[in-house]
Amino acid sequence: MNRPTQVLVASVAAGFLGVSHAHHSFAIYDIDNKISRTGVLTLFEFSQPHIQLLLDATLEDGSKETWEIESMAPRRWDSFEHPRDVAEVGETVTILGWPARDGSDTMALSTIITERGTTVILEEVRQRRARENIPPVTIRRE
Repeated sequence: MNRPTQVLVASVAAGFLGVSHAHHSFAIYDIDNKISRTGVLTLFEFSQPHIQLLLDATLEDGSKETWEIESMAPRRWDSFEHPRDVAEVGETVTILGWPARDGSDTMALSTIITERGTTVILEEVRQRRARENIPPVTIRRE
């Protein structure tokens, strides 16, 4: 194999490794227990590798939480034909999702409920490996 061909093959292989490394499973989330939080959406960013949202929620006792929420890759979102304008920054929304197992204010997005209606992004997680070899849930949120 000549030098230019070797460089091309190595570049393509490195590109695939980068893509596969960026993806992770749902094992960090408690996929058997969805929770919901209502608050003001402060970020809704379509960026790689996953769509990111931030939600400032006020709990019944008056305390505040900022939730980091991740969704699928933008390309996958578009392939499911989810509208990108389903919610806007500054809007009050209810988010349903799977909480992080480590008890942090982090979740994976399932559903967005706005005054305009409900959009189901991902109804369930169908990753067998998400239930295998996972740490126990540290904090269970209701």
